[in-house]
Amino acid sequence: MPNLTELQTVELDLLRRFTEVAELECLSWFAMFGTLLGAVRHGGFIPWDDDIDVVLPRADYDRLRNSPDWFAEPYFLQTPANDPAAAPPFTRLRHSGTTVLIDFPNGLTRGGNMGAYIDIIPLDDVPDGETAAGMQKAAEAMRGQLLASAALDECAGGAVSAEKEFFCYCSGGIAGGYAALAERYERFCARYAGTKQPYCAMPVCRGERGARVYEKAWFGGFEPKKFGDLTVRVPIGWEKALVAAYPGGTLTPEPKYRTPKHTENAVVDMSRPYTHYTRRYFGMLSGIEGKNVYIFGAGDSLRIWLERYGAGLNVVCAFDNSERKRGTSACGIPVRGPDELPGLLRSDGGARLIIASVHYEEISKQLDTIGVTGYFVFIDGLRYERG
Repeated sequence: MPNLTELQTVELDLLRRFTEVAELECLSWFAMFGTLLGAVRHGGFIPWDDDIDVVLPRADYDRLRNSPDWFAEPYFLQTPANDPAAAPPFTRLRHSGTTVLIDFPNGLTRGGNMGAYIDIIPLDDVPDGETAAGMQKAAEAMRGQLLASAALDECAGGAVSAEKEFFCYCSGGIAGGYAALAERYERFCARYAGTKQPYCAMPVCRGERGARVYEKAWFGGFEPKKFGDLTVRVPIGWEKALVAAYPGGTLTPEPKYRTPKHTENAVVDMSRPYTHYTRRYFGMLSGIEGKNVYIFGAGDSLRIWLERYGAGLNVVCAFDNSERKRGTSACGIPVRGPDELPGLLRSDGGARLIIASVHYEEISKQLDTIGVTGYFVFIDGLRYERG
């Protein structure tokens, strides 16, 4: 479980920066979901909450998402349009000097910016709940197409694994089509904008109860509420909005439900940038020339790695956990047991150790346990270049 105090401190800083920009640009916005509940029930974070949610009417949301230059590093306004590798469902304000790795690596794309974040979600006009549910289902399919298209673009000119190819084409991925698809996605979600509908919803955001529909009158104004040392805007109909979002409204849930929802099984580090962690997945070939190369894995992934990247490199040996493979060779490479690995690496300070196996997660834990941390991971489907 992550250190929630550290994570919440960074998220509060992100919210502070967002509110400064929103006030400067006269944006209408509201605290929503757990952030709204925390403001009215706790005067700040729900003690076990691990994220911040704000919503904006579509017109103000579009102004914001089209203006990433309103924020400077370490703040990064991540949108579906400007970070295809992440293909996010909506806008997020991230802190580039931190790490929140959720479901990573997914074997499809490089993941984009993965710093700590707050969610910024559009409130879109809808005529009724049935239409909202249909839009939400369609938007989810469109997001899958966006991710598939980004994955194809990332592998342009390179080999694509069978699993990745199956996902990309079954999801309607279009190589070179990401930008147009991202704009179509926004137009679809905003299809009823300006038509004076009585309701609003969030087609971009699937909750545990499916489509949530709200009366627009609930967001016709705001009340200021304390959120830690900040003041946030809550909708004038906040009680009704909370009942629509949560079955229990403002009631405190049973203890078994008082857990983080997003980061419980994630890598969360507020002291290092996400690039510190992603390097082992994407820096495999960086600076590899002239190094002795060791591969952990003596199966089909070794063959694929050698065919794609082995030319001109000095691959010394492979390691494998299978006792029957030790002392043999695979693809012309001698195979040794992992017990020999620490000693070999100590005697070869310039070595490059690469995991080439579908079991890379288990092997990563194995290496961490024996104190070997300077390794890289090959994932079939991602594109690697020397440099």
